[in-house]
Amino acid sequence: MTEPDLLASEPPAAAPPPRAASVARGGAANLVGALVYGASGFILLVILNRGLGVADAGIVVVAIAVFNIVSVVCALGASTGIVRTVSRLKALDQPERIPPTLVAALVPVGVLSVLAAGGLYLGAGALTGVIANGSHTAEATSVVRAMAPFLPFATLHYVIIQGTRGFGTMFPLVVIERIGRSLALPVLVGVAALTGAGPRGAGVAWAASNVVALGLSSWTMRKRVRQSLAKADRHGVRLDRATAREFWAFTAPRAVGQTSDVAINWFDTILVGALIGTTPAGIYASGTRYLQPGLFAAEALMQVAGPEVSGLLAVEDHDEASRLVQVVGGWQTVVIWPLYLLIFLFPSPLLGIFGAEVVQAKVALMWLCGAMLLVAPLGPSGAVILMGGRSRQAMLNTLLTLGINVGGNLLLVDRYGISAAGAVWAVTIVVSLSLPTWQSYRTLHVTTPGRQSFTAAGLAAVAVGVPAVLARLALGDAFSGLLVAGSVGGIVYLAGLWKLRTLLHLDTWWAGVRRTSPVRPAGIPARGNP
Repeated sequence: MTEPDLLASEPPAAAPPPRAASVARGGAANLVGALVYGASGFILLVILNRGLGVADAGIVVVAIAVFNIVSVVCALGASTGIVRTVSRLKALDQPERIPPTLVAALVPVGVLSVLAAGGLYLGAGALTGVIANGSHTAEATSVVRAMAPFLPFATLHYVIIQGTRGFGTMFPLVVIERIGRSLALPVLVGVAALTGAGPRGAGVAWAASNVVALGLSSWTMRKRVRQSLAKADRHGVRLDRATAREFWAFTAPRAVGQTSDVAINWFDTILVGALIGTTPAGIYASGTRYLQPGLFAAEALMQVAGPEVSGLLAVEDHDEASRLVQVVGGWQTVVIWPLYLLIFLFPSPLLGIFGAEVVQAKVALMWLCGAMLLVAPLGPSGAVILMGGRSRQAMLNTLLTLGINVGGNLLLVDRYGISAAGAVWAVTIVVSLSLPTWQSYRTLHVTTPGRQSFTAAGLAAVAVGVPAVLARLALGDAFSGLLVAGSVGGIVYLAGLWKLRTLLHLDTWWAGVRRTSPVRPAGIPARGNP
């Protein structure tokens, strides 16, 4: 056999999916914003617990949970509708239809949010009488009523800033919401706490930040609309029934799904408050905050990968879609697995940052860490279902998981406390990602877990998990053990990532961030986008 024959017989290394670099570029910026957002939320809870005390902090947290749920309900899924419609109109060279689409989306949202703000203000007493379990009802009512007038600002800001993604950019969302507003919140709430404004002042400071945010998001949306019209030398047309009907035909199912999503994230906190009091609710919300970094990282990658997956499924390139989501799942596992291994093994020193009382949430946090370790390798399976055009299927999935979450909490929390709330949320997370993983394979022929995810999980288990277990056995659930485990495990893990960088496509990620072309393995020809 000749030398060329020998070379030809060697199996070539896997080429990175052509769209992975673009996902890396957008995902890196989005990931930075998500990490800042998560860190700011962490600091905010520390300030609330340390500045107001756990009991008063619980009142504010429950009020924020109610505010967020009502706001997303009033949003009617319009943010997703705007992203889809604007990107579609740009692709069809019909920018003149963007202004009426925004009118069709924002007018119903604005009207409903104003009505909801009035209802929230008038019904605050009855509402808090239920969700506060009879404790601190007067204070909770005062906080909810003080926050209610800002509901329309928050809802419109949420829809508009998310909608700017339809112009193919993450910049406004990252800069205005995930960095700008999130960094301002700890400062505003900290000032309220230090000046003695109490829970009411802290709640108002949190909610009022949406006024400035709405001004900025409206300005950047208007700017991008004008740029699109000027580039095509067109003027916006008037709104007609066909435009409104087309927009809401897609958006209506997503409204239900989006409402269910936010309810899953916040309803357990409300139920804990309703069943056993606002103080346990505050402890639970603070204790489970360590779940957020992983969720934010997954969402950051999912939001950028979604449009790419949509394009591949539109041309029925299921194999390439599978390769892309498996690479993204690998990146997700690289971030999530070492983080949650350490949190699972050393919960007490991490929870103690919020205050000694919050360590009571240790078991709940461990349940959630276990769930995140299980689902991380599955990749962005939820985005595959949604971007495959199955908004009704996604809606039914979220309704099912919402039923599991609410039913489980109603059955177990009153008897077993916040540990049961964490267990129920963990089951909800596993179901919510396992179900679309199976559906993606069966109905869209896209396989989301892949070799990259399992390799990253195995590497983290050996490089981080083994030193962490040994440190826990030797030093206990303490900061000293966490420091040793993080230091030793981190060094070994980084060395392993460098060794496996090609298999995990980390070189592709870095090349995408730098906007350069990664070096392709021998025998792999260059490929353009399909």
